Amino acid sequence: MSGFRLISTVGAFCLAATCTASAVSAQASVEPLEDCFFAAPETTPPVAQECGYVVLPENPDRPDGPEIKLGFLRLPAKAENPKAPLFMLAGGPGDSFIKPPTHLLFGDAFLGPILDERDVVLLDQRGTRNAIPTLDCPSAYSLPWEAKERGLDEAEMLELSWQVLADCVADTRAAGVDLAQYNSVRIAADLDAARQALGYGRIVYYGASYGAQLGQHYMRDFPDSLEAVILDGANSLSRKSWVQERVRDVDVATRKLAALCAADAKCGAAYNVTEMVDRAMALFDEGPIETTYQDPADPETQLAITLTEADLAETIFGFQTGQIGIHALPAVLDTMLADGRASAAALLGDQKGAAIVASRGATEGGSAILMHMAVVCSDDPVTSADDMIIEPDASAYARAYGAAVLEEYVEFCRAVDVPSLPDDTDVDVTTDVPTLILAGDLDARTPVIRSELVAETLPRATIVEFPQGTHVQLGEINQCAGKILRAFLDDPDATPDTGCIADMPRRGFVLPDGTISVQ
Repeated sequence: MSGFRLISTVGAFCLAATCTASAVSAQASVEPLEDCFFAAPETTPPVAQECGYVVLPENPDRPDGPEIKLGFLRLPAKAENPKAPLFMLAGGPGDSFIKPPTHLLFGDAFLGPILDERDVVLLDQRGTRNAIPTLDCPSAYSLPWEAKERGLDEAEMLELSWQVLADCVADTRAAGVDLAQYNSVRIAADLDAARQALGYGRIVYYGASYGAQLGQHYMRDFPDSLEAVILDGANSLSRKSWVQERVRDVDVATRKLAALCAADAKCGAAYNVTEMVDRAMALFDEGPIETTYQDPADPETQLAITLTEADLAETIFGFQTGQIGIHALPAVLDTMLADGRASAAALLGDQKGAAIVASRGATEGGSAILMHMAVVCSDDPVTSADDMIIEPDASAYARAYGAAVLEEYVEFCRAVDVPSLPDDTDVDVTTDVPTLILAGDLDARTPVIRSELVAETLPRATIVEFPQGTHVQLGEINQCAGKILRAFLDDPDATPDTGCIADMPRRGFVLPDGTISVQ
């Protein structure tokens, strides 16, 4: 493990709504903040914001024990008598919606009209950036630089990573934090406590990525609190392990990308995506590639870099996770293959070297690592290669990516050592609540097949699939998805008008000469 990629005993948990909700909501309170977590960015029209904390017990079964605080940011409705509020929860787990870019979603051309009739509440989950305590591991972010300075090989780096994590876990527990309370069931109960403490009856729930998985726990435990649900980039609860389907999902997404390129006359004439991915992986048949990296900002900083197939696999996957990257991926592969191992060394070496240099002195990243670990590893810990499904015809790329993810989560779960949730939390939810599921056809994290599994057991669910979408449609500022979402809020039982999908502009692929294909 070359640094964090963010890519036991069974405890007793209170799962029923009558058990958890009453215990938590009776003790939850609101602590307003005079100054919000950040100044509201300038938008047209301006968006007001109210901030504070929902304060509640870390463990509702121990009401006299430690308290936690969940940051919230409320965007108030313009109407005097607003409709049910929209609660929005982020993914990760460990990410946050309480940050300036989220405001940009509420411009008039995207989600702004929602504020005409509804409050919007951005709620941070326990352990994340705007929660107290925040469960992070600052010393983990500089590990790539530290390992390079020490001259550690991959095995030594893996052991150092585990030790740093284990030390952070020990320090967190010594500070009085009960990591066993940081799981999806508790977070779902927190959401209902926040709903009541903020003075709301039924709500509409929106969850992105892990937030979509969390939403299913909320649907199971608190169905009467819901008017409707939007799941964006969903995975089913019946996927037991965090790594179980990674290999299969990556292959599904790559095949769809290859088909999309082949259907584009210019892309199809220039590239064969499947063959290029296979050829790129074959560059490592002779073993790792050795190269050097010189920091452009500090030429005296020169690093010896060892590149492995995991570095290549993670690079490919990174390009698959966003609109710009995925349409550039064939051109990137073409450049990488131009001179075999030499061109791969140049491209991948620059990327890996820059990441190592950037980690020097780093103390934070995009997610709260320990919160991420606790939630993932309570939802069935990853312990061995047996936790991952690998089909006989799986590609070399998918196998390499899956192996890298598996290695990371085995170390995470070994370090955090939290109790597993009961098996009945691995059952797909069957709640009779109107549900809109947004899915991207090119999504390598939660392919459409995952959304289809979620919808199978939800009698009032509708999937809307976006042909060129990757992961999380609101995150891509998908205007059509925003329009469909707003219409769903107006009438959750109506069949959504998806006509805007045919009118969506089609992005072209980057061609070898730097121009963009026309679809």
